[in-house]
Order: sequence, then C-alpha cells, then structure tokens
Amino acid sequence: MIMPYLQFNGNCEEAFNFYANAFGGKIISISRLNGDPNNPVMHASIALTESGGSISGADTDKPVIISGMSILVLFPSRDKIEEIAPKLAEGGTLVSGFTPHPPPDDKGGGAEILDKYGYTWFLCC
Repeated sequence: MIMPYLQFNGNCEEAFNFYANAFGGKIISISRLNGDPNNPVMHASIALTESGGSISGADTDKPVIISGMSILVLFPSRDKIEEIAPKLAEGGTLVSGFTPHPPPDDKGGGAEILDKYGYTWFLCC
C-alpha cells in the first residue's frame, strides 16, 4: 500500500480537520510528543473515503516544499466530486471544476484543486 504523507509547519491538526470536513472523512489518529497537546503533531492519519483512501502526515520544523506531486482520489460518481471540490477549495483555488475526460476515455472526469495548504488534489471518477 502507498499512502501520501503530508508535512505541515505547525498546522497539521488544523489541516486534517479541514480534510475530514471536506471529504466527510474521519481522523483515525493524532499523536504528539509525550502526549502533550501543546507539542507539534508527530503523526496523524485520516480516512478520506468510504472505500479506504487515506493520508497521513505530521508537523515539521523544516521548510515544506511541495513540488511535482499531486494527490489523486477516486470516486464512484461525478456527484461526489462536485460535492467535495468546493469544500476542498475553500481558502485555496478551484483550478478546474468537473471536466469530462476526453475521448477515447469518455466514461469519467475530474476536478483539480490547489488547497489552502499548498497541496494539489485530483478528484476523479
């Protein structure tokens, strides 16, 4: 299994709460050094979709550079993408709303979002 591991500069818990709200997902765990709620997040995990898509992440004191990577989430329908895309784009950018795939793959489509934390998401069906 491959799982994206996202890094944040002190706002990992905020970001994961944002993602849980946008996707209707569920935070699986958030752990901090020595269990102290004032410490940065050492590890967090969230289930994004009912079909098992998930991400993990943590806070870091190093510069976070996001380049050349996007997160792809597959959905069973266009309706779900159109429901989630505006929520995920809050504070960020809806790069493109739902657009059908061009022929010969004319059975699905997708949307692209740059979220407020700097991550690019492709939501596809």
